[in-house]
Amino acid sequence: MIQTLKSPVPLCHSSRTMTAGTGTHCPASGPWSPDGDLQHSQVFFEGSVMPTFDGAPVEWVLGPVPDRH
Repeated sequence: MIQTLKSPVPLCHSSRTMTAGTGTHCPASGPWSPDGDLQHSQVFFEGSVMPTFDGAPVEWVLGPVPDRH
């Protein structure tokens, strides 16, 4: 019997924007920005609770992950 080795599937980023609201659990680790404002980006880890920003609830937007290649 001939077996073929499958090459690892490259991780691709979806073209859809990932968001998480204040008080929800972070769905993925990475740099998150309040309402997409990249100047105020913060790193959150998967499972942590998304905080408020400047004392108000916001929709956090997952930013681009730097390319490691």
